[in-house]
Amino acid sequence: MKIPFMPENPNLAFAYVPFQEFKNLYSTEKALHRGTIFKDLDIPFETYKDNPIMNPFIK
Repeated sequence: MKIPFMPENPNLAFAYVPFQEFKNLYSTEKALHRGTIFKDLDIPFETYKDNPIMNPFIK
């Protein structure tokens, strides 16, 4: 049975988080080093370090 990406009939004003599919994965050793098994979730700090919304240390 395949889990749908999002509900078929989502309710308005409800927050939904799509299910993470087990694809595009790191090897076990690399996942432990990077802190995630999902390559798609591996976002280097440099990508958002200058964005005040994503980095609370910017004033």
